[in-house]
Amino acid sequence: MTQRALLALPAILASTTAHADSALSAGAGWATFSTPGKKMGSMQPPAITPDIGGTLGAMYEHDLGTDVSLRGELVGNTFHGGNTGKQSAESYAGLVDVGVLFKFDVLKCVPYGFAGVGGILASGGPIDQGSEFVVVLGGGLDVLTSRKTSWGVEARLASFGGATTLFTLGGRATWRWGYL
Repeated sequence: MTQRALLALPAILASTTAHADSALSAGAGWATFSTPGKKMGSMQPPAITPDIGGTLGAMYEHDLGTDVSLRGELVGNTFHGGNTGKQSAESYAGLVDVGVLFKFDVLKCVPYGFAGVGGILASGGPIDQGSEFVVVLGGGLDVLTSRKTSWGVEARLASFGGATTLFTLGGRATWRWGYL
């Protein structure tokens, strides 16, 4: 029995998932927003969205266990379009939030979901509305390349009954350290 366990040990270690005390990720991708336009008569205000948008972000995670982590992120977004004749075509939105991440650990490919609370600071063009409180929901897939690194895709939705809703979709690279 002991020999079988020793023979199986390399296979078990090779398939072990990446559990770290901390992780730092950088991401980039596509972004869009939706904000209500001006009300015309008795009609509902139309939704205003940009023609194109991009996002850059940094995320930090600290594991509480093998499947649950605390997560904080700082994301910058830039947009072009959605403006009227009197507005700038360029607009910007920064997102800061903290929350919890849950990993559905399945070895090399790790799907995850996260939720958090934070705020958006928006300026320029049609989203020049200052700051507002948001709830952030999202998820993604990490593909482990080693115990220290991974790459993947991530989607994020930030909104809470305010004027602006942000949605981002992009790739991310992650570096881990401090194994449990």
